[in-house]
Amino acid sequence: MAKEKKTKDRVLELLESRNGTFVSGQEIADTLYITRAGIWKAVKSLRENGIEIEAVSNRGYRLVREKDILSKEYIENAILYDVCKDDGIRDMDDMLTVIVKEEVESTNDLAKQLSASTEQDMVIVSDYQTNGHGRRGRVFFSPKGTGLYMSFLIHPKVEISKATMITCMGAVAVCKAIEQMAAVNPTIKWVNDIFLDNRKICGILTEGHTSMEDGSLEYVVVGIGINLYYPRDGFPDEIKKIAGVLFPDGQNRENIKNGLCCKIIQEFMKLYRNIDNNDFIEDYRSRSNLIGNYVKIIHPGKNAANEYGKVLGIDDECHLVVETDDGEVKALSTGEVSVVKY
Repeated sequence: MAKEKKTKDRVLELLESRNGTFVSGQEIADTLYITRAGIWKAVKSLRENGIEIEAVSNRGYRLVREKDILSKEYIENAILYDVCKDDGIRDMDDMLTVIVKEEVESTNDLAKQLSASTEQDMVIVSDYQTNGHGRRGRVFFSPKGTGLYMSFLIHPKVEISKATMITCMGAVAVCKAIEQMAAVNPTIKWVNDIFLDNRKICGILTEGHTSMEDGSLEYVVVGIGINLYYPRDGFPDEIKKIAGVLFPDGQNRENIKNGLCCKIIQEFMKLYRNIDNNDFIEDYRSRSNLIGNYVKIIHPGKNAANEYGKVLGIDDECHLVVETDDGEVKALSTGEVSVVKY
């Protein structure tokens, strides 16, 4: 049974329910059975967690909606009371630790640093990365105020061969969260990119650390970066032809960062807690934007030659199955592909 909600969580829920309108101190006190002093203490604590609450004499309190601020308290509250209670989880510590930062160099790098001092699963969320990076050392453009950047630090008891599948789990979780929060249908470009209207709106970078003794996975970091809005000065030249955003109309959505973050955590943790169950693979296949397409296969390594072929499907190990031009059928576990347009 979930533990009783803290006073500040109850105050936040009440203010949330009023959609930015004022609620008098008397109404809060009567509704929640707390004192005026208790209300002020709760409001002070919420403000310290980055939640903007306006207080006006003779009018009361209201949640300010003009800013979409990440809130550790909001995220923990939503996860614990909306998900964990249904799974018999008593406390956030039984699930994962939530760390919220306004700015980091890289959520993946911070997760790897923290891995040395904890075996607790955690998620790190930030509004801004000064040194975000993607696959093969590429820069991941992470401007302030326009995206959501987060990394899971997990300790799966699986073989290293499962690493690709963890990336695919992350892609499915992101798609499901976006579908719920934005009512659109993103697709997945194997293995780690999320597309909307033929533009990349999200990248996923999975990094693992193995034991030198037996080669087993000690931890895995799953980094997720989502473009919500267009940057003020646009995307850099090297990505502007492919990069897109979840909300191209530029209209700020109320509390979308917290809401989307919560949904991603919920969907990812459902899959992670059942990591030996591969049912999610069908969800991954159904969202693929490569199956049936003719592609260029870019193999890792400076001297590796590119190949071309048709994508036949995705197998049960999340490998991309391709029939190359010479008629050979291959199941790719590494490398990149790009659709060839005639």
